[in-house]
Amino acid sequence: MTTRSMTCKEILANISGYLDGDLHATACDAIDHHCHHCQSCAALVEGLRETVGLCRQVASTPLPDAVRQRARDSVRRLLDRESEKA
Repeated sequence: MTTRSMTCKEILANISGYLDGDLHATACDAIDHHCHHCQSCAALVEGLRETVGLCRQVASTPLPDAVRQRARDSVRRLLDRESEKA
């Protein structure tokens, strides 16, 4: 089976689906093939893959109670100021 060659523009248009695992295997193979021959796209895909992984790690880490409380207090102060204006 021959893998159709993708352009850099097509890589950019499909990179999110590729990283999320939402693309068909044929499209993923085409992106892999392109990145094997295009260092710019390979670096972009790898950098975004790393960034997505870090974001997923951070998202699963709970905020410390002190940070959570400061955020609540800040929101309350903002809401209080807005209600005083009204």
